[in-house]
Amino acid sequence: MMCGERPDLTSFNVDLFMEEEVQKNMRKVKMCRTSEDITGLKTSIGDWICDCGVPDIYTASLQDLPRIHGQILAHFLFHRVASMILQFIAGMNSCGQFWDTVKKSCQQFLPVFTNTGTKLNRDCLKNLFTISWSPVGSNRRETEEATIVQWEWWLMAIQEADVDITFEEVLVFVTGADCLPPLGFHRSLGLEFFEQEPGIRRLPFASTCSLFLSLPRGVRDEAEFKELMYMALKGSLGFGKV
Repeated sequence: MMCGERPDLTSFNVDLFMEEEVQKNMRKVKMCRTSEDITGLKTSIGDWICDCGVPDIYTASLQDLPRIHGQILAHFLFHRVASMILQFIAGMNSCGQFWDTVKKSCQQFLPVFTNTGTKLNRDCLKNLFTISWSPVGSNRRETEEATIVQWEWWLMAIQEADVDITFEEVLVFVTGADCLPPLGFHRSLGLEFFEQEPGIRRLPFASTCSLFLSLPRGVRDEAEFKELMYMALKGSLGFGKV
């Protein structure tokens, strides 16, 4: 809408609205099937629909309901916050008329300004990491390779839903982001190793500022690696969303 497009809103999920009244009333409009339904709709929430910029609700028929449903959605998605949207557009255009460029190529800019819902998979996540290996032939290198075998098994287990972890949770643990940035990360994610001290069991850890994950060397057992990663990811405070 910000680019002058007329999107198809017939399948829009009204649960995305925060207000329960909006969700409830939108479902009432969507569920109208008969003349009796629309008469009851006009009686119960006719004034509310009118306030949403649809004054012809009282003369509307069943055939008008898809259009009315779309107008109400447009009201809450766009017109209600139009003043803030105009401020945003003015700010973007203050940088060399950038928003005008976006409007001309809105489909190309879609992944930048919206969440296109790209689902992470094993190969995608694995390719984000660059492993910091010890020199070939060293004792450390041998134990690191043992850990990486378990790491790759664990990623496959996530892919096949054999563990109660998602790739998005792994990404949040390492970066703080639950999806890939439209332009990618500024550097590849690091995968490093640490030594387990005698008598102390340290969990894998990460730095979301430095973008690295650190795994213990020499983990050769699948169950042990699975438990370590589960405790590290599920036991961390994480990044909540308000």
